[in-house]
Amino acid sequence: MNETSCIRVETGGPVSANEVVELFSALDWSSARFPERLGAALAGSHGVWTLRDGDRLVGLVTAISDGAMCVYFPYVAVHPSYQGRGWGRRLMETALARYRGFHHVALISYGDKAGFYERVGFERDCEKAVLFARDEANADRV
Repeated sequence: MNETSCIRVETGGPVSANEVVELFSALDWSSARFPERLGAALAGSHGVWTLRDGDRLVGLVTAISDGAMCVYFPYVAVHPSYQGRGWGRRLMETALARYRGFHHVALISYGDKAGFYERVGFERDCEKAVLFARDEANADRV
């Protein structure tokens, strides 16, 4: 990792699908197999925040929102070698600031990552269930 002064959070900066594929591959996410779809997902996002070390993409948050009441964060990714250093928190807090005061702010977490999201202000809601539509097109998720 480069010196801390080279690491920065950017809002709305350009992001290529190839950069995202590289990041997602480092995390072993199956979404990395769909570069064209990832490009479309980035283009269709309401908000995009990046964590860069120099020119290298090492973190990403995307938001889907109606712009007034609801926001969902489909991708929160930090390269494994940058995790546990506070950069994910800074990236997530920057994204959350854009949606302060929204009625519904949500994401879906893997169980072993839920503690991170709780530390940045998310809560589990045992009265609600996360449901996914299952079919051949989305049988292999991440």
